[in-house]
Amino acid sequence: MRLLVWTIAFAAGDALSAAGGRVVTGVALAAAAVVLAALLRRSRASPGVILSALFVVAGAQLGARAARPPVLPAALTSALDADRGAALVGIVARGPELTAGGARLMVEAQRIDGSPARATLSLTVAQGSPGDWPDSWRDLAPGATIAFEARLRSVRGTRNPGVPDPALALRAAGVDALASLASAARLRLLAAPAMAGPRGLAYRAHRALRAAIEGAVHGPAAAFLDTAVLGERRGVTPDVEDGFRAAGATHVLSVSGLHLAAIATLLFAFARAAAARVPNLALAIDPRAVAAAVSLPAVGFFTLLTGEAVATERSALMLALGLLAILVGRAPRPAATIAGAALILLVAQPLQLFDVSFQLSVASVGGIALCSRGLGPGPAATEISRPRRAARWLWRFGAATLAATASTAPLVTHWFGEIAPSAPLGNLALVPLVELAVVPIGLAGATLGAVWAPLGRWPLRIAAAAARLALAIAAGFRAHAPVWLCRMPNWLETAAATAAGLMALVALAAPGRRRRWGAWATACALLAAGSIAARDHLRKHRTTLVATFLDVGQGDAAVVEAPGGAVMLIDGGGTRDGTFDTGARIVEPFLRARGIGRLDVVALSHPHPDHLNGLFRIVQRFPVGELWSSGDDGHNPEYRRLIQVARDRGIPLPPVRASPLGGAWVQPLAPIVDGTVSPPPGLTVNDASLVLRVGAGDHALLFPGDLEADGEGELAGQPALGRAVTADVLKVPHHGSRTSSTDELLDAVRPRLAVMSLGWHNQFHFPSPEVVARYAARGIATLRTDRDGAVTVSLSPDGRLAVSCARGCPPQPIRGATEDRP
Repeated sequence: MRLLVWTIAFAAGDALSAAGGRVVTGVALAAAAVVLAALLRRSRASPGVILSALFVVAGAQLGARAARPPVLPAALTSALDADRGAALVGIVARGPELTAGGARLMVEAQRIDGSPARATLSLTVAQGSPGDWPDSWRDLAPGATIAFEARLRSVRGTRNPGVPDPALALRAAGVDALASLASAARLRLLAAPAMAGPRGLAYRAHRALRAAIEGAVHGPAAAFLDTAVLGERRGVTPDVEDGFRAAGATHVLSVSGLHLAAIATLLFAFARAAAARVPNLALAIDPRAVAAAVSLPAVGFFTLLTGEAVATERSALMLALGLLAILVGRAPRPAATIAGAALILLVAQPLQLFDVSFQLSVASVGGIALCSRGLGPGPAATEISRPRRAARWLWRFGAATLAATASTAPLVTHWFGEIAPSAPLGNLALVPLVELAVVPIGLAGATLGAVWAPLGRWPLRIAAAAARLALAIAAGFRAHAPVWLCRMPNWLETAAATAAGLMALVALAAPGRRRRWGAWATACALLAAGSIAARDHLRKHRTTLVATFLDVGQGDAAVVEAPGGAVMLIDGGGTRDGTFDTGARIVEPFLRARGIGRLDVVALSHPHPDHLNGLFRIVQRFPVGELWSSGDDGHNPEYRRLIQVARDRGIPLPPVRASPLGGAWVQPLAPIVDGTVSPPPGLTVNDASLVLRVGAGDHALLFPGDLEADGEGELAGQPALGRAVTADVLKVPHHGSRTSSTDELLDAVRPRLAVMSLGWHNQFHFPSPEVVARYAARGIATLRTDRDGAVTVSLSPDGRLAVSCARGCPPQPIRGATEDRP
């Protein structure tokens, strides 16, 4: 119990460290006061209180230290600052892991541009999954020496309210810099992986097992066996993943702790039974200790065999601690084992606390260990029939599934904004099938087939039949089981909902204390529900116009929230190669974190990828009132695909016109031909951008897309036609390009604040220094998403302006504004 308390204390300090140095200092002072009070009181609880306070301080200090940017080698720093590709030689540390359309490798750099440099790089291969690579690359494994040339990028993630900072996950993995290649053809293999030691043996075994599977099984079943047994996700199609998501069982698609626990449990049971049958052995040594000694190296080898995924390593550590306890004659205690493993992991890498997979692993294992036993049947009689034994096992498995679902559902909702109501049933149907048939029989069959192909043929066919059944069940859930999309709760609401779920389970498992635990569960549930309802009420009854210019990298995306709760999304960001889906990773999480479940208008300024590509996710997963565009397709087939997706979803595509937006108004200003919004002939795609002026009262924000000089000239002439173009806030056209933000436009708009949406160290070198100087010369305050993170502007009908930045706004005067620097 003490270890659990100390782990919670360390995690609390670690979590508080994310708030910054002042909070860490405050934590240290508060802990010092607690220690002093405990020393003066001198009660029996004083030592425990003092140790807990020290663990809080240790967590805060280590977390703050881990969050600081690391000191990088000079060669790496030089390459990051250079505007060119760098020649690199490195050793593969992990991978390849499947990404959207490509793969990712972790590389330990050895030389950069000929100079020695030790650094960890995350290398993304944009096109071609490992299954499409040449045989030599398909077998790429840790220890291989490779060479390539790529432009390096700093580990600096986007920063948006309510959206996780991706830089934390990268730093938690020890990544120092990022690199990307168009295809695997740009890699050169200098030396194959070393074949010595356990890693070399695991590498050879992995190749042999994969060859045995693919020699005996074909089609989707073979791909699923590769995924479940060997951790190769290249066979997981979006349809398959959607099916397992609807069943709430996506965890079985990766070699996670569940796979490892299933293999270890079966091996432990087999080894214990075998040891018990050896004459007189039980008199000298406990058969369970023999089983633990056999299972420990097997757990480590299986982790190496399946690619050393971080989630698998975490589970291996938890299992190893439990097996070590058995080995030394101690009964493993679930709470102590989980707490000990979590504390070791957090001390080694404090940033893991913010990793969703770490949180889900601890929550699911904790829920199962602490709650499921009390929900299942009581101790069985010595003599019990096999049917009743099977029924009892099924009951316990159902209880474990319920406990895992209840403990992780709030976290899944917090991170993904999804609820799979069929998860208990889906887990009950899929997890036993995969963990007790597909994985162990597939692994046994592949092992036998690697020794001699005919030996593994029938076990692999049985595993393939189980795999086909699992895929069929998942397809059924995909077709018939709903996945509810919902708002993402904040951390207070998530913590309260998690506590409510766990307390409800404890109440069910402990009849004697049901009333007390039920009351606490109800109180926590009411706290979570009340907080959600209060935030939703405040958002819908806001009297100001709020616009958030999202940090989507090199691109544009802005969310406008009008008085009364109406919402407009203008552009969705996007990348040219599609390796990063801004809609899925930034725009949707932001909307759900804000409690926005419907968009009244989605507007596309022009059909360039950095404005368009992020909108697919949004129109597919949100109710949308109308989709607006200028009608210019820009000869981009993706624009036509977006229009078709909108039509398939029944989203209206009306002519763009002046419209109310809740308690605000929207006025289109360009491009206009004969009084209607339409792209005039002769203008470029940028100059034909849909320009929108959104306001409340007599004050407004202006969104000019990527206008350049010609389009800006057309816009500046609008007042002569009776259309106002003045605005308090201007979204800087074309990301601060030197071809935009002309004197003519700035004199016509006269903004108090300009917001530039652009990527950190972008390849176009935006913003142009002359454009920055142009704004400064007029006294226009300028904020930038690459430097300041997402910028949120609140404009009241009387012209009052409030500004906040996700990274903190720089000190600069904004006429008539109040600045909130988080």
